[in-house]
Amino acid sequence: MKRAALLAGILMMALANGRAATPQVSSATPAPTKATRSQSKGDINLPPLSYVCPMAGDEEVIEDKPGVCRKCGMQLQPIRLDTVWTCLTNTAFTSDRPGKCPTDGRPLVQMTVSVSWGCPGIPEAKLAKPSLTPGTCPDGTPMQRHYAPRPHGNHNPQHGGGFFMAPDNWHHLEGGYYAPGVFRLYLYDDFTRPLPRAQAREATARLIVSPDSSRQEFPLVLNRRGGSNDAYLEARIGKLPFPATMQARVTFQPATPERLFDFTFEKYSKDLPPAPVTTRNAAPPASPVAAPSVPGALAAAPTAAPNPAAAPNVPNVAAASGGSTGASGIDAALVPVPIPDTVPEMLAQLQTRNTQIKMFIDRGAFASLYVPAFQAKDVALALDGKKGDLPPDRQRIVGPAVNRLVRTAYLLDAFGDLGNKQQISDAYAEFVSAVRDIEAAFPKQP
Repeated sequence: MKRAALLAGILMMALANGRAATPQVSSATPAPTKATRSQSKGDINLPPLSYVCPMAGDEEVIEDKPGVCRKCGMQLQPIRLDTVWTCLTNTAFTSDRPGKCPTDGRPLVQMTVSVSWGCPGIPEAKLAKPSLTPGTCPDGTPMQRHYAPRPHGNHNPQHGGGFFMAPDNWHHLEGGYYAPGVFRLYLYDDFTRPLPRAQAREATARLIVSPDSSRQEFPLVLNRRGGSNDAYLEARIGKLPFPATMQARVTFQPATPERLFDFTFEKYSKDLPPAPVTTRNAAPPASPVAAPSVPGALAAAPTAAPNPAAAPNVPNVAAASGGSTGASGIDAALVPVPIPDTVPEMLAQLQTRNTQIKMFIDRGAFASLYVPAFQAKDVALALDGKKGDLPPDRQRIVGPAVNRLVRTAYLLDAFGDLGNKQQISDAYAEFVSAVRDIEAAFPKQP
């Protein structure tokens, strides 16, 4: 999971600065490189104030100033959003840096959370409103930082598959292809809680295997065993050559549109064991890199799930792939690098990001597209600052080309969550065209 709930606000601020004439594209998923922090004096990282829509289903509306929600007209509410590192199976543990989970040893994953401050013994529920700034308690001790989960804040796969959001901005799903040839589709709500079995029964789905060649179709059937927290849809499709491509077509509720999700698997998915049983008073073992969380770090998500919002008229995409990773477990193509100082180096890096985007698309790693796309965006904006040395006719090429690249970078990210493979390919074609125009505008170096 590598996308941030702050994308909408970041995009709007970029537009407000006049650096890109792009439509408003918003996403609601977390990522380290998209989150913004400002360092205050002392040891407190104070995330910037954002303004969010309180209506269930409109959580993707994130603005950088007060006002009314552009979707429902309700008054926006102030909030501080941040990303924290946590255990996949124990989200009560949080850290401000990557590391290993102290309870199961797996790498920490990221979640987007809301941040507030409170005093021991004074529950937030008894306050008129949570404090959005640190302060001092009546007894003179510093307020403690509290984290609360956000809708769409946790897009981490729970069963080793590919995890994606549905176009209704409420349902989420995860598809995994497991040895010796079983596909499972897990259904979640907007807090990544498994759907109760009664709601899972409302969903109907079918799986198209090898949709681009020898097409086979399998019904996805609700598993018969287990309780309300392990309901999933399943099809036994047999062993397939890798990379295995398949397409899930899902209707989440009766009388709603069927949604399409594209999956690509480079290897069998590996399911995770159940979360370990922990007690409230159990202290986690020491970790060399992960600082333990404050008491009550992650408040429980609401127990009553909101009704899904009306689905917007946008298609959806999903993909799962096993990318090549180093010893750290991080794909080398996802590691950010500084923007160089010279135009030739910038152009070379722009082409490198272009190649990485194509690589991710080819292997179906749609969830990773945003990283090289956003890095390319930053390089393009840096090149835009160098156009003053060009003749006027070439300057007129650079400006629009940079705007197109910035726009398509955001589209590639958004379609990684809410598009289909064809939309990603179309956006990438426009991205490539913008790269070519930028390269053509700058003189070739001897």
